Amino acid sequence: MKNFRYFFLIGFIIFSILYVRFLKGENKIDKDQKLNYIGVRYEVEKGNTFIGILRRSHIEENVIDSIILYFSKHYEPEKIDIGDEIFIFTDEKFNFKRLEYKKDLKRTYVVEYLTKFLSYVKDDQQSLSVVLIEGVVEDNLVNSLKSKGENEALALKFSNIFDWRIDLTSEVKKHDRYTILIEKKYINGKFYQYGDIIYASYENDKNLFEAFLYNDGKQISYFDQNGISMEGNMLKAPLETYSRISSYFTSKRYHPILKKYLPHYAVDYVAPRKTPIFAASDGYIIYLGYNYIGGNTIRIDHENGYSTEYCHLHSYKKGLKIGKFVKKGEIIGYVGKSGYATGYHLHFAVKKNGKFINPLKIKNEKETKIDENKREEFYRYVDNIRTLVLAIKSYKSFPIHFSKSDFLFKYANTIVKSPNI
Repeated sequence: MKNFRYFFLIGFIIFSILYVRFLKGENKIDKDQKLNYIGVRYEVEKGNTFIGILRRSHIEENVIDSIILYFSKHYEPEKIDIGDEIFIFTDEKFNFKRLEYKKDLKRTYVVEYLTKFLSYVKDDQQSLSVVLIEGVVEDNLVNSLKSKGENEALALKFSNIFDWRIDLTSEVKKHDRYTILIEKKYINGKFYQYGDIIYASYENDKNLFEAFLYNDGKQISYFDQNGISMEGNMLKAPLETYSRISSYFTSKRYHPILKKYLPHYAVDYVAPRKTPIFAASDGYIIYLGYNYIGGNTIRIDHENGYSTEYCHLHSYKKGLKIGKFVKKGEIIGYVGKSGYATGYHLHFAVKKNGKFINPLKIKNEKETKIDENKREEFYRYVDNIRTLVLAIKSYKSFPIHFSKSDFLFKYANTIVKSPNI
């Protein structure tokens, strides 16, 4: 009986080893087969349809029907948009194996066929890092940040913080200095987008401007070191990013399509197609529609006699309608070139009591402060953030020598006084 158990155990072990090797062999074959797949990338262009792209891949009609059926379980094929990417994998005989539809970097819709069809949504791995970026301006802020491997989106986020204290497009001078403590978001180890700027400073030959991202119990916004809000009543550049201003506010501008001089009572921000556009301030949508000059257009009515207009949009955010209330910074649409436009940009206009005004010269009409009973807590937070920035700077360039104009000298007293250190 013991011998039987012994031989049974030996046999079971041998069987297990052979079975595992068999499985590994199967996996290896499967892996090798995948390496032999033929992958083709399609970028959706105007007039393309989901079924049309599938037919271009020489896939049989009955297989196309199955792909559409399984794909539809997670996403409507009719909603694929210009610029989206579709990857189709087949074997050398054009037998379908896998489809990947990337709406954006964060999510991939997959249909595949191994022994049967299946479909699922793949959420790619996301991570967050906090980094310190500092530099000295040579010509302008955008170029300075680009030299450090950053892009225009960061320059815009940074500039928007200080909009009501300093114009970082016209008042920048050589040797001005900046510091940015910011979140960076990554997907599968690849940079995806910027998160919140936690701390920012800008120093010229006259002033040092600081901004601290802080939750005062009512909202999360930027305050200076004295607890006064950095934010004005309206965004001057209400979009996620832009590369340049192509047309300024003027009473006489040569129109590139109409071929004559006309007033241009707005600012045109050149930006990539489908860049998110924000409501410049709290308000109610009073117009949402198409006109042959402005293309897809939105108008919003705000308090204190202000109204704003956004033209040439690619599309509107889903769910918008006339009469809907939108918050400052809420996405309302996406950059396009509908109507009379030669390239992708946002035409942004502002009216005050019915009269057009220059968006870049709007005066701040409100000044909010942190409540008196929360001031002490805020000052401790300011000290801690300054200390954190100082520690990172010291670590990055140790040993470091501070002069009279440097960070440590300016804040030595406040750092020592901080009760949290």
